[in-house]
Amino acid sequence: MDRTDSRTEETNTSWVFFMFQLSARRASKRVSVWRKLQKYGALNWKNCAYILPLNSTNLERFQWLAAEIQKYQGESSVIEVPRIHGHTDKQVMAMFNGARALQYEALVRNLRLALRAAVSRSKAEQLLAFSRLNRRLTDLSTIDFFGCGMRKQAEQLMKELEARARGDGPYRRGNHQKAGQYRSRVWQTRPRPEIDRVGSAWLIRHFIDPEAKFVFSAEPDAHPGTIRFDMFGGDFTHVGDDCTFETLLKRFNLRDKQLQQIAQIIHDADLEDDKFGRPEGRAIELITKGWGKMNWPDEEILRKGFELFDALYLMVGI
Repeated sequence: MDRTDSRTEETNTSWVFFMFQLSARRASKRVSVWRKLQKYGALNWKNCAYILPLNSTNLERFQWLAAEIQKYQGESSVIEVPRIHGHTDKQVMAMFNGARALQYEALVRNLRLALRAAVSRSKAEQLLAFSRLNRRLTDLSTIDFFGCGMRKQAEQLMKELEARARGDGPYRRGNHQKAGQYRSRVWQTRPRPEIDRVGSAWLIRHFIDPEAKFVFSAEPDAHPGTIRFDMFGGDFTHVGDDCTFETLLKRFNLRDKQLQQIAQIIHDADLEDDKFGRPEGRAIELITKGWGKMNWPDEEILRKGFELFDALYLMVGI
């Protein structure tokens, strides 16, 4: 999305308005539309329309939303406006910043709670909290069109939470591998990742290399200099009767109990030997296989897989 940090009235900002009507019988669809408008950062304009600064991304989003409403026998309009009479651009920008400020304030509260709770949480739990809150900050930043002042405070607290979470992370407590060798690296695995590759990538990003980037190819030499995992001849792959996730746990000396349970789930699903009696992994395996058949990019499969494993990590600890 195009982002403008600051503008003045002289820039003559243009706007795009969105108006719609849906039957009362389409209550669930109205809620769905409202949620998308919130996600897009749209401002409710006098309870009769929604407004965004005009750029190609925002225009396209409103156009797709209009098409969706028409699909459900509703009415919608998308209107480009060069000027809003009775309001200066600066005044409208201030409205957007006011809306973003409320969202940043909620995020700041959650960040402060996470920082206070960090003293009693494991490193794994701290990293998970950081990952979730950082995702919220990223999403919020994309709709912070005019540089809300609250953003700096949220970013500073996020840095504190990141520093606390990574402090002496799991790879520094007597690990078999040196931390510096596996920081900010590119990791390669085979395309169409399934349960072991998705789980291993999640483990790498959350517990080994928080800045890890992932590429996909079945050819070992496709990306020189990468760390290869879950592929033939890879740096980290199946060893004996261990799946790749288990290999990573052992090589990096990760002893978190919840990770051990996830390893059992992945092992039984990936190797199909029922070693640990964890049949729930079969459902996750089917889901990841299904994603692979939906023609999604490999990066999207990982993104959804990370959310799945975030939830699984919380549930196995209950």
